[in-house]
Amino acid sequence: MAEFQTPIKTKNTVQNEKIMIPPSPFLNRLGYGTGVSVMQLVRSPRAGQIRSPWALKMLNKRVKPNKVYTERLKVEADLLQRMSHPNIVGFRAFSKTKILYLGMEACDVSLGDMIEKRVEDNCEPFTSRQILKVAADIASALHYLHTTMQILHGDMKSYNILVNGDFVICKLCDFGVTLPLDENGVFDKQSAGKAVYYGTEAWSAPEVIHGGEITDRTDIWPLGLTFWEMMALTAPHTQIEDETMDESVVCLDDSTESMDYFSEKYGTRPPVPANISEKQYADPLALFYCCTETLGSMRPSANHLAIAASDMLEQCLKTMN
Repeated sequence: MAEFQTPIKTKNTVQNEKIMIPPSPFLNRLGYGTGVSVMQLVRSPRAGQIRSPWALKMLNKRVKPNKVYTERLKVEADLLQRMSHPNIVGFRAFSKTKILYLGMEACDVSLGDMIEKRVEDNCEPFTSRQILKVAADIASALHYLHTTMQILHGDMKSYNILVNGDFVICKLCDFGVTLPLDENGVFDKQSAGKAVYYGTEAWSAPEVIHGGEITDRTDIWPLGLTFWEMMALTAPHTQIEDETMDESVVCLDDSTESMDYFSEKYGTRPPVPANISEKQYADPLALFYCCTETLGSMRPSANHLAIAASDMLEQCLKTMN
């Protein structure tokens, strides 16, 4: 059983509380990423207190020890400890033992998992209200990252957005591949050293795929694709768009031809899903279009996007009432 300490603030002092971590088989798995797993820790109640569960990010034991993953976890822990924003997952603790654990605020579910669940249950796309809520909350989080922290998230996608309740609040998570920005919102190569844009190709902006200047607007493109995900209920660039394409390419998902077909779509704006009403989804589509402009300079800043989405959400709620 692993153990680490986390500072607990009292009125006058800061005390260290020892947290006992049971072996992985006794923890509920919440998710996973490259080289890491995210587990739920249900903490035992203390006298007169109800203690909320934590999400623990730890190195995946199935992956050989890797300094890259270890360093990412340390960087993320340092960032989370310095950040404070309602739409960014909260820091709880970080172990300094041989087995590294990052303790975070536990949220209900990732947006990516919600999308998968809707597909399994044959449900309708997310509503305009839900998409606008994601837009407002996550754009607000990105504005904080880009300006106050001067960093690029670097891996925006549905799986890095956490949702509580019926979209009561959305929070951004996973800060292991962030990149520094200068005062103009441009990737600061000098401060970054050997660090490069990591991301996930299907969500990556044109300047990442084809080469170009990386700026704060590079986070805006994949957020726009996340709005598309909530309408299409699939990851971007995973659909066959040309019905005349050779059937062998469609069937052999692991073939070179099939991979080439999909990879050629990376960095482009996917078409509006056929089942989406442009009238019913006018506001989410407007945000999707402006966020996926090919030129980064044509995309809105995170602040402008947050304001626009909040205004749209307010009008949407008034219409519903």
